[in-house]
Amino acid sequence: MTAAEDRPGPGDAAAGTPVPAVPTAPGVPTAPHRDDGTVQPRSTRPLNEAWLGGVCAGLAEHLGWSPLVLRVVFVVLGAVGLVGVALYLALWLVMPLQSGPRSAPGLEAGTRKGLRPGGSVALTPVDYGVASALALLGIGLVWLVQSSAWALPAPVLLAGALAAGGLAMIWWQADHASTRELRTGSAWRRLLAPLMAHWTTVVAVGVGLAALGAAVTVLVTSLEGVGELARMFVLLALVVAALALASLPWILRVRRALAQARDDALVADARADMAAHLHDSVLQTLALIQRQAGDARAVTALARRQERELRQWLYGESLGSTTLVEALSGEITDVEDRHGVDVELVSVGDVELTPEVTSVVRAAREAMVNAAKHSGADRIDVYVEVDPDLVSVYVRDRGTGFDLAAMGDDRMGVRGSIVERVKRAGGRAIIRTAPGEGTEVRLELPR
Repeated sequence: MTAAEDRPGPGDAAAGTPVPAVPTAPGVPTAPHRDDGTVQPRSTRPLNEAWLGGVCAGLAEHLGWSPLVLRVVFVVLGAVGLVGVALYLALWLVMPLQSGPRSAPGLEAGTRKGLRPGGSVALTPVDYGVASALALLGIGLVWLVQSSAWALPAPVLLAGALAAGGLAMIWWQADHASTRELRTGSAWRRLLAPLMAHWTTVVAVGVGLAALGAAVTVLVTSLEGVGELARMFVLLALVVAALALASLPWILRVRRALAQARDDALVADARADMAAHLHDSVLQTLALIQRQAGDARAVTALARRQERELRQWLYGESLGSTTLVEALSGEITDVEDRHGVDVELVSVGDVELTPEVTSVVRAAREAMVNAAKHSGADRIDVYVEVDPDLVSVYVRDRGTGFDLAAMGDDRMGVRGSIVERVKRAGGRAIIRTAPGEGTEVRLELPR
């Protein structure tokens, strides 16, 4: 049995094999677990089931309750000193938006790019009827409470209602704003684009700010026995607090969108690296196997070598080299063995093998393979120069060359395995070639 057969496959757990729990360090909090051993999900706000912010729908899904029960609870608490209103707004800020279920790749990509709306509930006549009943219940409870000893001062109640309405209007726009420009725009346009995406968003935010301004005005004018200086400080503090509360969901949305964009970029880079590696190793080996299909010994040797390389790449085994020149020497030996071409290496200086330098080594290998396969030259020259500020690797052949301008997008070996690979590592690749004049690939990496 090989080492690969000893490793558990992704289907082992599904087949009934118990998977041991991963121990955690003392003091590290773990996610809550249900009785059946599964992880209890975090409360989120599903916009596709929301009437306003999705708080009640999210809590109901998390607790296994009916959303109507929670809506009635918030209405009752809201009538008592606006406690329910403050609690609802606080949960609106704390609970993140729910990421919807995975859909078809095209639709999912469009949603990530902001081309499709995040989705909102389509209220039915029954929903409107229930919402109207809850509104009447809230108004009646507020009238009863205000008629009792628990009544709030009228200015405070009015200011609270105006502030809650204004914040709800602004926060609702933040939840439904498109984040496409956050991923594709630049500078200030990138940050202001969600706010300026549509005129209705601007109008709604303006009305919400006006309601907040009215709430601040009501509170300040209701102050009695307060000097002008103290009144000015109170006004300034209320204005700052109102603006901070109004902008906080937008800031959180922008941060989450930028973090998602960074994650998407990392995933795209990882996919590009995987595609480049498969092109450089697996596809090249398959091409050699096709050419030598009649030689069973050669095919077996190629398959074993490819297995070792793929296992090394998948499971992070050491490359066996610690410097740029050592790694290049190993690649040169492999290219000479596989393609029967002489490769001459000249080096001036050396540098430790880092992930970025490794990317340059792999790009140089692809350049050597391309020269061995397509140039028709019987010799390839490789020159390495390491300066205090720059690492340069030249791969030169005196073969047939090609028209760089006519190179198609399907030339993965040049674009993906050389140019884009070095670019992702922070460097650049310069290719000089012409029909009948050979090819020179220059790889540069700042130190």
